[in-house]
Amino acid sequence: MILLLSLCCLPLRAQTAQVLEGPARDKAIATILQANDLKTTLQFRFVMTRHSAMLTEDLVSRGHAAYAYPDKVRWEVEQPWKSLFVMNGTDKGDRRQQTLLRNVEKLGEKGLINEEDFVVTVYASPQGWQVDLQPLRRDLSQLFNRITLLTDARTGELRSVVLSEQGGDTTQLEFSAVIRGKALDPQIFVQP
Repeated sequence: MILLLSLCCLPLRAQTAQVLEGPARDKAIATILQANDLKTTLQFRFVMTRHSAMLTEDLVSRGHAAYAYPDKVRWEVEQPWKSLFVMNGTDKGDRRQQTLLRNVEKLGEKGLINEEDFVVTVYASPQGWQVDLQPLRRDLSQLFNRITLLTDARTGELRSVVLSEQGGDTTQLEFSAVIRGKALDPQIFVQP
């Protein structure tokens, strides 16, 4: 019965999202990159939902973050437990933080979508574009089998990111109250 229902739903899914190719794909990627230019400052609120087979229910965290190109990040969780992560490119952190810093700098330079590090598939639906990024780099593929970007249909602005890990766990980040290009107080990027 489940197999029959699944087969019946396949045509519905195909009608709601289609793979983009050629000029339509290129236009979608260009719109998304322009709407989400990382060579600036960003502030936003987030809801992070972690799904794991090891948890009895999803773990949901809420907070806010700030980013200043090319190498400053502040990630502050407010609920359910307060925590703070600050990365400032001028600080000499440990080896893990240096690796993270290099990845943040690459992301800022190349943009959200780059075909050097990922196999990129773009889908269109009435709700927006979905971009599936399958890692080509060994370091990324050890962590994720896919990164999915979900964007607004009209503007191309990023609404959500889904990180699908190799072990089957997923983390979804939903963004709201995004402010771009506003000067940020340098003190927010200083370790407390």
